Amino acid sequence: MNDTNFITPSSLQNVLQIKRPTIIDDRGFFRESVRTSAIEKEIGTPFVVVQANHARSTKNTLRGIHSAPWNKLIYVPRGIVQSVIVDLRKDSPTFGKHESFIIGEEDRTSIFVPAGCGNAYLVLSDDADYTYLTDQEWTPDKEYGIAWDDPTLGISWKFDTEPILSERDKNNLTFQERFH
Repeated sequence: MNDTNFITPSSLQNVLQIKRPTIIDDRGFFRESVRTSAIEKEIGTPFVVVQANHARSTKNTLRGIHSAPWNKLIYVPRGIVQSVIVDLRKDSPTFGKHESFIIGEEDRTSIFVPAGCGNAYLVLSDDADYTYLTDQEWTPDKEYGIAWDDPTLGISWKFDTEPILSERDKNNLTFQERFH
């Protein structure tokens, strides 16, 4: 089967959903979580991983919306999250739009987030492990945040109580403040 058969473009330019098969037997399961050659074929440029990150968060934790100038591949090996990608690339035809995905143990989709897009996630299960690979090392002065609850974006978050936020995320600029 062609590798690109596992990749579905989202409504946002160059944001990709990657659904590789999961092989289940009496011992558990096996799943290939990333194949960079398939991503590279889809985006037309190299995706060379230089950093891997892993965060564990409790239910109702909301992290983001964070944007950085590096490509990112998200995967949730444990738990369930609502992952929201916001196109913050001024030159993109989908600038200012967002898409939401429910991913994790029930849907083992990986999400490729191109450089310049913002991403956030809300933990829907008791806790969740959120992992991502990047093609640049993290540098704090290159990343910025957008308010998670910005009415201009109109994101329908799936929480049933106030989310748990970092101090930084409580004080992010709105979309309008950042771009106008």
